[in-house]
Amino acid sequence: MPTWALRTVLVGAVLVLVGAATPPGAVVANNVQYFLSFYAGVFTLLAMTGAVMSGLLATDRLILGIRHRVWAQGVHRASAVLAMAMVVAHIAVKVLGGLATPQQIVVPGVGPVGLGTLAFELMVLIVITGMMRARFAFRGHPWMWRMMHAVSYISWPLAITHGLTAGRVAANWVVLSYVMSVGGVALALLTRLIVVVKPRDVRRVGDDVGERTVARERGMAAERARERALAGERAAVRDGDRGNSRATVADPRGMRVPRGGRGGDTEVFR
Repeated sequence: MPTWALRTVLVGAVLVLVGAATPPGAVVANNVQYFLSFYAGVFTLLAMTGAVMSGLLATDRLILGIRHRVWAQGVHRASAVLAMAMVVAHIAVKVLGGLATPQQIVVPGVGPVGLGTLAFELMVLIVITGMMRARFAFRGHPWMWRMMHAVSYISWPLAITHGLTAGRVAANWVVLSYVMSVGGVALALLTRLIVVVKPRDVRRVGDDVGERTVARERGMAAERARERALAGERAAVRDGDRGNSRATVADPRGMRVPRGGRGGDTEVFR
């Protein structure tokens, strides 16, 4: 993260604390806390859904081009960061509001809150493995990274179950958003399975080097053959102009035959 971004976050945090110490700031902070208490979890789940969908689509080679896959990877990372920020806000407001204890953040219990704790810990693991992806690739263990990063397929349904069962009864629009999230992830997963079962033959940089080399060598050989043929034709024309001195049926000894035809001492009688 750039230095200026860290400084901006620190300055913003100080301004929020100073503003919350004033009566108008306290009212604003109370309203923000109330809003996050009810909607931070929903935003977390939506961001997680976006991260899962974009992560599944980032490997598609049937519909998306290279540029679109790069965009999908950017959306995947941004959605994951947003989901992590919103889940931290969700946990903070629940603890500050007395609806959860600090112990429940670390130790998963039995029930909907325990499912949320387990989903949060898996999210932390996903973020850490995502940040260490380059190290796994350089050390020759990409399969290990894929296995740990695939934990998202467990964290996401746990978060959905937690959101539908924990706290108050979810509103209709919240349930609808969860159903749409499930449908979107299912569609992205179906696309991923199609890519795995029937991948498109994508040519990569350097794959056609051998083919181009062979084609170039064949072209050069054909060009040399044409040059030799042309040289032979030109030599034949020159020989015809000077008179053919090679052995023929009429003159098997290769003696020069006059242009006027056979005759004289040079004619061979059978």
